[in-house]
Amino acid sequence: MNRMLGRSQISVSPLGLGCWAIGGKFTLDGLADGWGEVDERESMAGIHAALERGVNFFDTADVYGTGHSERVLGQALKGRRQEAVIATKFGYTYDESTKEVFTRHNVTADYVRSACERSLQRLDTDYIDVYQIHVGGLSLGEVESVIDTLNGLRQEGLIRAYGWSTWDVANAELFAQKSEAAAIQHVLNVLSDDKEMLALCERYGLASINNTPLAMGLLSGKFNHDSRFSDQDVRGSGHDWVSYFKDGKPVPSFLTKLEAVREILTSEDRTLVQGALAWIWGRSHAAIPIPGFKTRKQVEEITGAVAFGPLSNGQMNEIEELLGSL
Repeated sequence: MNRMLGRSQISVSPLGLGCWAIGGKFTLDGLADGWGEVDERESMAGIHAALERGVNFFDTADVYGTGHSERVLGQALKGRRQEAVIATKFGYTYDESTKEVFTRHNVTADYVRSACERSLQRLDTDYIDVYQIHVGGLSLGEVESVIDTLNGLRQEGLIRAYGWSTWDVANAELFAQKSEAAAIQHVLNVLSDDKEMLALCERYGLASINNTPLAMGLLSGKFNHDSRFSDQDVRGSGHDWVSYFKDGKPVPSFLTKLEAVREILTSEDRTLVQGALAWIWGRSHAAIPIPGFKTRKQVEEITGAVAFGPLSNGQMNEIEELLGSL
């Protein structure tokens, strides 16, 4: 069943699709930040499969493939724009010609407006449903400035709502208090809880948009101690913020935690992926997970989780006890 996206009047499905992986190859400060080779036809088939199954929420960013993800999403939604809710992000600088993204950011009014216009063009639409700050840490002055800019874009009809992708609870609270934001995007999965951010979203009536709900694929169950990723995949890139994989290998402690809860997550004939999403729904009524995908088959499995719904309170408590003992 659909729900309102936080403090907006936008109706969204209980889960969305994260469109980072379909951006293809690109780099962040010289290291791979994509997910390897991607087939555009499969990407679009996955988006169509989501729409067919009632999933209408798609989250991307201007830096995913330095514009490529937005273009693929826009092409897939051609003629079906009214069926979809598009969220994208801004703030990091990039060079589209070389597919390089830089950690330096820009949230000045002029830059945000130009970033919005470029995203609108790539998405082939005249409005963005949810426009999100992509830079997790900003100064107080930057926060106040960007709120003014976002309010202006909304008044002009270029965006319908806005939010912030951040790990910083204090910043998120300031944003919630000073703005008319609809959502906070943050990491949440069964291996990485975030009680403070969830509590904040619930307190202010914000949607909690959950990225990495499958722990960068670890919760698919496809990887073990012998798995290896090349340096052309973000999971083998060497970025220090990639917490679930180090030196291209799954972190052993996370594999141990996964094995501890596997039986509960796969109860009632759920796949592991579906169980991981069920945990998120059991965690908070504000939570909207946005698992990534590269193929139609993956989307079919992801969207199949909706029919099962959340884990029970008893299962949630059992998982908390099991993970707390490790």
